[in-house]
Amino acid sequence: MAQATIHDPVQFFVGVLIADIGLWDRVKGAIEANWGRIETESDRIDFDQFTDYYEPEMGKNLVRFWVSLEGIRPPEDLIRLKWSCTAIENVFSRDGKRLVNLDPGYLTEAKLILASFKDFAHRIYLTQGVFADMQMIWYHGKFAPREWTFADYKSETAQKFFTDLRETYRRKLKLYREGKLKPLSSGFQFDF
Repeated sequence: MAQATIHDPVQFFVGVLIADIGLWDRVKGAIEANWGRIETESDRIDFDQFTDYYEPEMGKNLVRFWVSLEGIRPPEDLIRLKWSCTAIENVFSRDGKRLVNLDPGYLTEAKLILASFKDFAHRIYLTQGVFADMQMIWYHGKFAPREWTFADYKSETAQKFFTDLRETYRRKLKLYREGKLKPLSSGFQFDF
């Protein structure tokens, strides 16, 4: 008989897309109030070089960067993180338009996953309207993009951030497996 196992905890991160960087301290405060300290922040890059997809809603001169959240957590917390980020986006919106776009996700030793409310061929439905979107896999010592990987995730800045974050995660995972680090509580409950 097959035995179910509990997945190792994962490393959560949030992709930040923002036009008014002066708003970041308030957005950061909202993220930290809900999810704890932000551990690291990537370099900032010009998002407009990749696409104009968000221009009608958010305008031009968008800045993209990524932040990692403290600790490690159960992967099922991705659903709560997605809804939490959406609530924060709604707080920081004006006239029905977002001033910040928050893209939550997690990484493991093997892959990088984003949360999405939109279905697509490569996205797997989880629950509560949230899909898991595998953007990259770890292959030959780096995160390898897939044909559907967003252009900003292929950038040198993203590659450096996520490669460094993977190393940090591996150190945390080692401590977890040695019983020296506990995952942060998920609050997720199964009803069996």
